[in-house]
Amino acid sequence: MKIVQSFWSGGNGSLDKGYGWMQPKYHWLSWVLSVNQLRKFYDDVELVTDEFGYHILIEKLKLPYTKVRVELDELNTYPSNLWALAKIKAYGLQETPFLHVDGDVFIWKTFPDELMRSDLIVQNTEVTSGYYGGMWERIRPLLSYLPEGMEAYDQGKSKLAYNMGIFGGNDIPF
Repeated sequence: MKIVQSFWSGGNGSLDKGYGWMQPKYHWLSWVLSVNQLRKFYDDVELVTDEFGYHILIEKLKLPYTKVRVELDELNTYPSNLWALAKIKAYGLQETPFLHVDGDVFIWKTFPDELMRSDLIVQNTEVTSGYYGGMWERIRPLLSYLPEGMEAYDQGKSKLAYNMGIFGGNDIPF
């Protein structure tokens, strides 16, 4: 199974942006550690990025990706706080089984074979925080359709979500 990582700068071509990390240097060091650990165990590790990501991660840091796709600049018309769009775009580009691994995921051994044979893979379920509740309150009035799987959350019966630090699987049409 192919491993995929994605990085989108959100149209902000700055080395000084921390992307949620306490300091920018930790963000970039995270990418170095993450991909190098993945490459210890996997021969096929692809990066989906924008021009800035290519410049930093490939040209400057020379990270050992086996394939690079520069396809995320088209997202620059969206607000940069919609960072999950880059992951969704990267998922949509895949035509074969894959596991998307965030740049802050560090592995010390291969993923279990059972996991890698799964139709659908998510990192874990977790209880959502007030941050997600606040977002949902703003988003919900704009939705004309709600999938059945979202009803329990919408009605306050469940506050579970899926952490997508790793995501993918073998059921590509899904």
